[in-house]
Amino acid sequence: LKADERLPGQATARGETLAAQRVQLNQVALDLAAQSIAIGSLKLLRPELRLERSPAGQWNLMRLAGPTPLEDSARPLVRAAAEATWQVRLDDFALEGGQVSYVDAAPAPARAGASAPTVRLGIDRLQVGLQGLQLDGERLVSTPQVRVSARIANPREGAGGQPSLVDWRGRFGLHPLAVNGKLRIERFPVHAVQAYLPHDLGLRLERAEAGFQGELSLKQADAAGLQLDAAGDVLLSDLMLQSMARPGAAVGAGAGDESDRELLSWQSFALNGVSVVVRPGAVPKVVVREATLSDFFARLILTEQGQFNLRDVAPARPNAVAAAGAASAPTAAEATAERVAPPLELDLGGLRLVAGRVDFNDRFVKPNYSAALTDLNGSLGAYRSGSGEPATLQLSGRVAGTGLLEIGGRLKPYAVPRELDITAKASDIELAPLSTYAGKYAGYAIERGKLSVEVHYKIEPDGKLEASHQLVLNQLTFGERVESPTATKLPVRLAVALLKDRNGVIDIDLPVSGTLNDPQFSLGPIIWKVIVNLLAKAVTAPFALLSRGGGPDISVVAFQPGTAQPAEAGSAALDKVAKALADRPALKMTVTGEADPAAEHDAFQRATVEQRLLQEQRREQLRAAGTASAPVASTSLPADERARLVKEVYRATDLPDKPRNIVGLKADIAPDEMEALLRQHVSVSPEAMRQLALQRGLAVRDALIAKGLPSERLFLGEPKLRTGGAPSEAAWTPQVKLTLDTQ
Repeated sequence: LKADERLPGQATARGETLAAQRVQLNQVALDLAAQSIAIGSLKLLRPELRLERSPAGQWNLMRLAGPTPLEDSARPLVRAAAEATWQVRLDDFALEGGQVSYVDAAPAPARAGASAPTVRLGIDRLQVGLQGLQLDGERLVSTPQVRVSARIANPREGAGGQPSLVDWRGRFGLHPLAVNGKLRIERFPVHAVQAYLPHDLGLRLERAEAGFQGELSLKQADAAGLQLDAAGDVLLSDLMLQSMARPGAAVGAGAGDESDRELLSWQSFALNGVSVVVRPGAVPKVVVREATLSDFFARLILTEQGQFNLRDVAPARPNAVAAAGAASAPTAAEATAERVAPPLELDLGGLRLVAGRVDFNDRFVKPNYSAALTDLNGSLGAYRSGSGEPATLQLSGRVAGTGLLEIGGRLKPYAVPRELDITAKASDIELAPLSTYAGKYAGYAIERGKLSVEVHYKIEPDGKLEASHQLVLNQLTFGERVESPTATKLPVRLAVALLKDRNGVIDIDLPVSGTLNDPQFSLGPIIWKVIVNLLAKAVTAPFALLSRGGGPDISVVAFQPGTAQPAEAGSAALDKVAKALADRPALKMTVTGEADPAAEHDAFQRATVEQRLLQEQRREQLRAAGTASAPVASTSLPADERARLVKEVYRATDLPDKPRNIVGLKADIAPDEMEALLRQHVSVSPEAMRQLALQRGLAVRDALIAKGLPSERLFLGEPKLRTGGAPSEAAWTPQVKLTLDTQ
């Protein structure tokens, strides 16, 4: 038996559309008066069907009948037969060894600049069994039992693919529609029918095989729509998704070589214990007892234009819509409202991740940088949407082949914004491969070093974000200077030296906060701003960076007015400076003493006289002891001792205006008056004050050396004389200023 497809106006056949080796009818009973036909059995042996749709959307079966002239006498009979309501009963139908050639040249509109996609399927070993078919005219009035099995050729069969097996056993009805039974699908080639899938995502399904084993029920509930119930196990295996650059898209993953185009792949994604319930007007309900994703791979590329390859995956917006969106951007509340409705109600018993890998390639920097997350294993715990309970996440792996990765916490996948509390740790990441970033943004290559990082992200239900980033850099060593227009002008080497401890370790904490409801909020720029501010402190407040921003300013050592004696606060600052520098051997420090002739005029005179009194006391002690080992004079004098020493110093000092009596002899005046005259005649010259500033610098340098700092790391700066500050300037105190450098 053969049926040829005849084209309109043609007398010859285009080709065999339908053929069968044998058609066998048994126990046929025809009753013309009752308009009924009963068939005991109908058997088709090795039927063949060629089913094609042209690019214009025409199916070849529609042309089978073709224009056939009828005799005028036959027309009434044909019309009457067509209008008659026949009762048809088929007790048993069997189709064995069938073959179907399916070609659809118009499954979907072609992409711009691409040829129309074509779907080709080859079906063989088709077996169909049907029992209990009853028709009342065009209406199916029974629910026949059906058994269908077939093999579908895999287009990749020559490349190692295996044919798909399909087996269905169940019943079906049409008025209303009702289909239920058991379905088994093995290795169905999804890539063969990808032209029926959305084709505006910038994706190409290179390969994927789907499987299902379970029960399926589809019913026409009412005029509102269909209801679906499915239960069983699902397997999506050997999947590979490739990215495709749209016309005019940036050069990147979609336009590179074949390996660059691979975006996502996995060996197996198994969903066990799946239950799907769909009801008209309700959110679909999906239950998955457990899921396992094995041997998965994802590729992330930053193109030469600074755009991620995922950018071309999203559906392209029409120009009109894009223009409208640009003219009136939605508010954060509106954007959130659009995303609130979940796509489905999910009950996930747990997801296991096995042997994963994520490759990252940055082509925006020169030379390019590549890294990979490998050996990714972990799990996402049970989660039920709408329950309010988050799912637990655990993930471990390796970073760039050297570092260890651990991620753990809790999250709500369908919360808007994404409510979560996640901590991630990565340790012992080699820094030398990151040298290209250091050269581009810091202006120096990296010779060696290791990075450990711990980040914590917490997003509250209201969208508030609290994040912390703790970075530990071990033995970070910069190499040669790299000329880069994007490199910061801030003193990177100094900042690193300030942050390093004596063991060569830098420990930095970068907190970040904000709200995801703010459309202007972006985490990356904020983190970079925090880092830049940290580097800027190397210029504006290096000692604050040295002390991690805590406590008083230790870049200034306070002195007692008019003296080279540190104040109590200055001595405390020296202790902190000595400890900080001892922990940072790469730092060098310059010590610069300061003095103010005007502000310290009286104090300098008092201190000078005080010093002369102490010197006189020591001279007397040495003379009495007859040796240079006499005890050092105290820094405070009793009142009677002070009065006696004042008289001695006054007597030994040649003052032109000493008071005299009536006969011209030097008058005997009170000690207080003597001390006042001694102070009055102390010269507060610029040179004297410069010497005071120098002595202050020497005092600080010597004190730090005494605390264990090597003298080669300490430098004495030129003394500074202050000539008076602005009226609004804060009150000045006698001091020594400290500056840091690595040179």
